[in-house]
Amino acid sequence: MALKPLSIGSAFLLGTLLIGCGDSSGPAAPVADTTAPTLSLTATPNPVTTAGAVKLTADAKDDGGVAKVEFYEGSTKLGEDNTAPYEQQVTLNAVQNGKHTYSATAYDAAGNKTSATTDVTVGITSNTAPLQGTVVDQNIGAPVAGSTISVYQGATLLGTVTTDANGKFTLTGLAAGTYDLKARKSGMAGSDVYGVVLGTQTPNVELVQRPAFDVAVSPEPAKISFTRADGSPLAGAEFTNGVDFKITTNADYTGPIRIMYAQLNRTPGSGVVTSSTTAANWNFSPPQDQQGVIDTGAVNVTNPNFIAGFGSPTGETVYLQLMVVDFNYNYTRYIVPIKLKNTNAATASTVVAPTAAAATAFTLKQEGSWTTPYGVPTPDAAPNGSGVFVEVRWCYTNTTAAALPFAFDIERSSDGTTFTKVGTVGGGANATCSTTNQAARPFNYRDTSAELAVGKTFTYRVVARGANTVASNTTQTTPLAQFKPTFIAPADESTGVSLNPTFVLGQNQTEIGADGAAYNLRLRDLMTLNGYNFPGTASNALIRVEEGTGDTGNGIAPGQSMVFLSSGAVLGAPVAANVRTDTSGKVVTSKPNLMPVDTTAHTVSMPLNVLGGATLQPLRPYKWEMQSGFAYKYAPSEGNRISAYSVFTWPAGTDAPILQTRPVNLNWDFITGDK
Repeated sequence: MALKPLSIGSAFLLGTLLIGCGDSSGPAAPVADTTAPTLSLTATPNPVTTAGAVKLTADAKDDGGVAKVEFYEGSTKLGEDNTAPYEQQVTLNAVQNGKHTYSATAYDAAGNKTSATTDVTVGITSNTAPLQGTVVDQNIGAPVAGSTISVYQGATLLGTVTTDANGKFTLTGLAAGTYDLKARKSGMAGSDVYGVVLGTQTPNVELVQRPAFDVAVSPEPAKISFTRADGSPLAGAEFTNGVDFKITTNADYTGPIRIMYAQLNRTPGSGVVTSSTTAANWNFSPPQDQQGVIDTGAVNVTNPNFIAGFGSPTGETVYLQLMVVDFNYNYTRYIVPIKLKNTNAATASTVVAPTAAAATAFTLKQEGSWTTPYGVPTPDAAPNGSGVFVEVRWCYTNTTAAALPFAFDIERSSDGTTFTKVGTVGGGANATCSTTNQAARPFNYRDTSAELAVGKTFTYRVVARGANTVASNTTQTTPLAQFKPTFIAPADESTGVSLNPTFVLGQNQTEIGADGAAYNLRLRDLMTLNGYNFPGTASNALIRVEEGTGDTGNGIAPGQSMVFLSSGAVLGAPVAANVRTDTSGKVVTSKPNLMPVDTTAHTVSMPLNVLGGATLQPLRPYKWEMQSGFAYKYAPSEGNRISAYSVFTWPAGTDAPILQTRPVNLNWDFITGDK
């Protein structure tokens, strides 16, 4: 009998029976899925030349299906997608110019995964100038390197940059608009600035980021709200011959508030405000036991110097800057545009040129406080340009009412040709103008900009502004590095010292580019507590030491030296009667060498009897101190005036030429020998 072919069902049943008969171990285990998905990643557009959205697309495939795809930039997860097409959108702008590496990781249901990367080049250009900034730990303090600057427009974070070794950062390609910046660094207080306006000019923003008072508390600055005194909006409001406002803090900040501050078109807290008789600010220190919300109440600023030099008869947009500093030194600053009408008749004046403009750089051994260079400083400033400011002084002697300036604009140039306005103070006139004492000239402005750097020459001029504008003479200064004098002999804690000792000092005046150094030394008998100063009791009674820097400096040939005494508010030229050393014969042809200078070792030796002191008592403890110590630089092209100082110590802020106190001195003890 012929066999019938098996149906499909019968064949399956038979196969099953046969398998069962031949294998008594039970059903076979399923085969494990160990095959990872395939994956590629692309970005569109790439390169990125216009700010906006960039789409990351992952082409992921797997026999068993793709469970999800995760997207990353570095270690930061951007998002994930579990349905094809697998996509992630990122928004890029000019803050992020450069190369960015993105990655995607695809997973299947069994947990197998595959990763892929793609590089995106961002090169967004704009017709606006770059936004540049510097972070410093005081207004004339050290740069803050490694601070993270976050850039916001509204609530949107556009990106971050990090300050370089000089505390600087640059943001290129931002469109015209208003931006907020936040600086953060471990161990430092926070610093925020709101309302930075970017247009066709190159703004330079300075953020002060101080070391935190307590690193354990929040670095978040206080948020504030502000209105006009009557509660109406402040931004865009119109004012006439004064400004009114009301400031309220939020409740969430590191209390108490140290100070609240306001001024026009200047960085609040900078020394330039308090240094001029034709400029003013508003400030308020709440009670230090007050916590929670701080409300200034209605503030009406009618001081003419608050608005001096700003506004116009028809109204001009100016920027009111409001600042709050909390107990942890967290800074928050708001830049608020307002319209200011100023009916001062001087806006119609036909002005003439200011005269006798002189720029003098000061390099301080220590930083200045946050409000002004005159505050007691701590700690020592860093050597790379910290503690540097420039004081510009000038005269305007035409007291005719029709020539009275409405404002003085101070302009600075780094190349001697292209000038940029760095500040404004109110106009004025004064018939007096000292031809010899630049520190006595009636008008002044202090440039505390972070752009100032030691060893770099800056040119200034002052522009009088009324119905017309006229510029003064130009004047130059080159900030010096830090001056670091040292005591050498008699050595500290030494014994058996001569009753007629020679005091030996080391100095780095030529190393820092100075033309001379000046000292006031004090000798004190520690048994009787009597003492006297060389060459006099005033801090500006000085022993001046100059190592030769040639015709472009002090006029003394290199390798030669001069030591002479001087006193008073002006560092004048040496007088023969006061010369103690003149190896070149520049002033005294007999070439005295009573206080020898070693121009190789950079030391000066001052015998007590040449200083004019009496012989010391035997077996007696003494102390010698440096009461004044600074280096200085001449400006031969400007009448040989002093154009820069580097101050190590200066005990009396009332004594010109250095109108500030830096009360740090050197003092060594010694004991004289037997008769």
